[in-house]
Formats: sequence, structure tokens, C-alpha cells
Amino acid sequence: MTRTAVPVSRLVHYLKGRLEQDALLHNVLVQGEISNFINHRSGHWYFTLKDAQASIHCVMFASSNSKVQFTPANGSKVILQADVTVYEASGQMQLLVTGMQKEGIGELFLKYEALKKKLSEEGIFSEEHKKPICRYPMKICLITGKNTAARSDVLSTLARRWPVCEIKEIPVLVQGETSAEQICNALIEADKMNADTILLVRGGGSIEDLWSFNDERMAHIIYDMKTPLITGIGHEVDFTLADFAADLRGPTPTGAAELASPVLKDVEDTIQQLENRMNTFVRNDLKASQKNLLTLANSTVFMQPQRLYAERQMKLSMLSDSLNHSLEKTKNIRKDYQNLSQQFFENMQFFQNKAKKKTDELQNRMTVAAMKDIHAQKLHLSENSAMLLSQMQKLINNQESALQKNMNLLDAYSPLKVLSRGYSVVEYKGKVITDADKLQIDDEIEIRMNSAKLKAAVREIKREV
Repeated sequence: MTRTAVPVSRLVHYLKGRLEQDALLHNVLVQGEISNFINHRSGHWYFTLKDAQASIHCVMFASSNSKVQFTPANGSKVILQADVTVYEASGQMQLLVTGMQKEGIGELFLKYEALKKKLSEEGIFSEEHKKPICRYPMKICLITGKNTAARSDVLSTLARRWPVCEIKEIPVLVQGETSAEQICNALIEADKMNADTILLVRGGGSIEDLWSFNDERMAHIIYDMKTPLITGIGHEVDFTLADFAADLRGPTPTGAAELASPVLKDVEDTIQQLENRMNTFVRNDLKASQKNLLTLANSTVFMQPQRLYAERQMKLSMLSDSLNHSLEKTKNIRKDYQNLSQQFFENMQFFQNKAKKKTDELQNRMTVAAMKDIHAQKLHLSENSAMLLSQMQKLINNQESALQKNMNLLDAYSPLKVLSRGYSVVEYKGKVITDADKLQIDDEIEIRMNSAKLKAAVREIKREV
């Protein structure tokens, strides 16, 4: 089997891709000692991380090492957060470092990561739960250290940007053993003050200095608060659990104050713009209304209202004349109707009398004619009755004679007469048998004679040829 050789660059590129696709090799925590440390003029750090058994080349770009609170040296024991990759030019595996902590605080960093993962799984950092920030707060509650630089920065920023706002302060310890408890109590108290926004701020420091803000109870209290909370803890690169739980995070205390407050000048400018727009709208609307009013004032309705009155008066007069004409016409029709009714009544009386007279005459004439016709009909009926009676008697005699002949004929052909002459009738299952083919041996038959019925069984069938 022939195999094709591949260039070194393709192989190294393939290995680099495989490493970078492995999720287990992203954000790994590696512990070791720094050697061969180079702080390049570009700002990038190049060094080797080693222990007693192995070593690996490391690079940390300036964008990442600017967040580190110390400058490492050869022999420094550190914990790195890094991605495993390959430098293609040399084919050398290396760590692309994104975070660095001194080994002395390594356990604290691991504790932070574990607690962060736990709270995230519980939904404490859920974006869906975060509350909207009040756009124009009139009351802000500030929780921070007493007489600290962070406090001064926040107050000066709010005074400069939004001096109309009322500031309520709750001073607390921002580091030390009791600081976390004080901050928790202050958050609970602030949530009851009906403030529009709560600010929780602190200046920069190491992970140890900021550890009070990584308290698990504090994260739960922030999650349950009703008032929107903005945090500004440490520098831009510092992230605490309180920052993740808050509704909004500022990069610094000053940044948090800027997120909590609008600029009064901008608000005044916006109000002025809206006022100008409103005035312009009102003026334009007023001009349009005035123009419309002027048009109406110059219209015929207002300038010559008598024209409309005259036209309607003319129509009313015409309608009145038409109505009077109709009334007069109605009177004439009513008078004609009365005359016609009287004439009709008189004619009806005349014709009724005339019809009664003719009816009486006709009735008398019909009575005389009817009497004559009845007499003639009686005479004719008497003659026809005598003739009909004679004919019916002849018909009855003829029918009786014919009936007697038929009775004699029926008697001669009666089955009983035939049986009396020595004949008999054979029946099978209630039917007369005229053909022996319809019978079989052992069939039960009935023989009807003149004076008796015999029941027999067929024993033999002899056919006559």
C-alpha cells in the first residue's frame, strides 16, 4: 500500500488544531516554578514552567499580563490559567497563559473557582434574573468603606453627573474577618430603604484583599434583593462573586457611579430638545387651527348666512304651496266621493226593486210550469213501472230455469256422484295423485271412496304400457 508524505507544516497545523479542539485543554490550572523569564520590550512575557520531572514553554501576552498584580521572576512559584497549544514555527507545544497567581494564594484561587461553579449551577448568576437599572434615580444607597478613595470617587462622580440625587451611605469594613458579615447586613438594610439603586464599591487589591466579596451568603442575599444593585469592586481585571451576582458590574467604583447616574446636562439637553419639539408641534398645530378657523370664517355659512336661510325659505314656501294644493285636491275628491256614493246607493235601490219584481214573476211562471211537468212525469213513470215490472218477472223466470239446468249438470259431474259409481281418489300429502311417477315404494297414501277413507302404503308399482 502506497502512502503519501505530508509537509511538516501540515502535520504541525493538524496537531495544533487537535489540541485546540480538546475542551479538557482549555483553561487548565498548572502549578510550577518559573525559569528563563523574559519581559520583552513588546510587553509580552516568555518563560518556562517546570517542576522536578518536566518543563513546558509558556507565553503570556501583554493584554493578559497587565491584569497580574505582581511581576514574576525566575524561581517564582505560580499557578497558571492557560490553554495548551502548539507554536507552528517551531512545532513546540506551549502554554498560552491567560492568568497567573502566586502559589501562596493558589488554594484561595481554587476555592474561588469551585464556589463560582457551584453558584453558577444554582442559577445565582442567571441573566434572566437580573433587574433593570433605574434610568433617573432620585435616591441612591452607597455601601463602601468609610473615608476611602472609592467613596470619594463615587461621591464626586455623582455630584458632577447627577447632583439632584439623594445619597444615603452605609459605611462598612471592606476587608478583614468581619467585613463579609457587615457587607451582608448592609445589603439587607439598603434593600429596605426604598432606594432606586444600590452601589457596592471598593478599591483595588489582591485576591486576598477582595476575598470578603466572594462570600457565598452575600451572593444569595444579592440574588434575593428587590432593589437593583451595581458593583464596582477593585480594578477592571478583578472579578468577584458579588460582581457576578449583581444586576450590573462597573469596572471600577467610578465606573459603577457612572452606570448608576445619567449626566444632568445631557438630561437637561434632552428635556430642552423635547420642549423645543413640543413647542414646534404646538405652533404648527396652532397655525393649522388658525388657518382652518379663517377658512371657516370666510365661508358662505358665516359670511352670508341669509343665503342658506333664503334657499330653505324658498323650498319651504314651495312645499307649503304644494301641500295646500294637495289639501284642496283632497277636498274635491272627498266631495266627488260623497256624490258618487249617494248616486250608487240610489241606483242600488232601483235595481234591487226591479230585480225583486222580475224574480217574483219568474217564480210564479216556474211554479205553474213545474206543476204541469210533475203531472206528466207521474203519468210517464206509472207507465214505465208497469213495463219494468213485467220485464223483471220474465228475467227472473229465465234465470231460475238456467240455474236449475246448471245445478243438474254440477250434480252429474260431482266427485261424490263419481265415487258412488265405484270410483276412488288417491291423495299423497293432501294432493290428488294422477300419475304413479309421483309415488315411491313405502309412500303413505290416502284412498278416498264414496263412504270411507283408507290409508295405505305403496308396496309395488306396476306400470301399464
